[in-house]
Amino acid sequence: MTKIWNVGILGPGKIANRLASSFQYVPQAKVYAVASRDISKAKEFAATYNVEKAYSSYQEMLNDPAVDLVYIATPHPFHHEQTLLCLNHGKAVLCEKPLSLNLRQAKEMIDLARMKKIFLMEGMWSRFFSATHKTLDIIKSGVIGEIQSLHADFGFPGLPSPDGRLYNLKLGGGAQLDVGVYPMFLALLILGKPDEIKAFSRLASTGADTTTQAMFKYKSGAIAHILSSIVSDSPKDAHIMGISGRIVIHAPWHKSKMVTLQLNSGETTEYVFPHSDNGFEFQLQHVVKCLEEKKTESELMPFNLSLLMAETADEIRTQIGVKYEVD
Repeated sequence: MTKIWNVGILGPGKIANRLASSFQYVPQAKVYAVASRDISKAKEFAATYNVEKAYSSYQEMLNDPAVDLVYIATPHPFHHEQTLLCLNHGKAVLCEKPLSLNLRQAKEMIDLARMKKIFLMEGMWSRFFSATHKTLDIIKSGVIGEIQSLHADFGFPGLPSPDGRLYNLKLGGGAQLDVGVYPMFLALLILGKPDEIKAFSRLASTGADTTTQAMFKYKSGAIAHILSSIVSDSPKDAHIMGISGRIVIHAPWHKSKMVTLQLNSGETTEYVFPHSDNGFEFQLQHVVKCLEEKKTESELMPFNLSLLMAETADEIRTQIGVKYEVD
């Protein structure tokens, strides 16, 4: 009999709703439990998605032996403590990105997962789209030649509230940590660790960055340009340019349905990947596969990539002057 993996959701907010709706495409798993400090929110979420258990505390849910995997969907300042709590209760963890507020926290989380031999993965859902896989395949084929430059952006006009999640440093506010994680991820996935980083930002009165741009320089000569904003709407496309052609990941690139390969010869090829507007199912399918194969680390979103992302974000924040209490 095929095992159905019971998932417990920690924090029934907006992002949790998006993941929960994707379970219709993943029959090997179900939302079994939800936990919130506000029991009314947990019960409402449970009623919406036909969830069996609704808990008023995280501890209660983690004490339930039927929970196989916990999805941490709370704001990022809570990821570190909650991931450690889950791992110490023997639960596999899918933690929403960014994994943590800084590199120190990320190391502690990953070190504990390694020590306990329990699955942990940063929920960087863009990694699992067909458009991302195809982009990596094209680059590997060598058809565009040596990469010269990369550009990716993610900006949107957020609500300018000093006490809100986007602007409040106590809630991990700032463009880089909220949406800058996306273009940073793409640059690091494709080009690896940069040899030099230059970052520039505009800060709000709260100290949070509202628009951040960074340049990554590599010994190969490649340069990556990434941009994030919580005050301006950006094109949200991505371009990888080589000496023989370029790849365009069409907007919104972080969940794209189309990739175009344009060669210097004039030849153009379009690759189309229809999917639901959600797309969280690809990440969930991968996690279930890892659990079925008894893996403690994803080969597509490995620990070393999450650590590199945390290290790079720390350097960007240092240069732009954004500091959190835990730093």
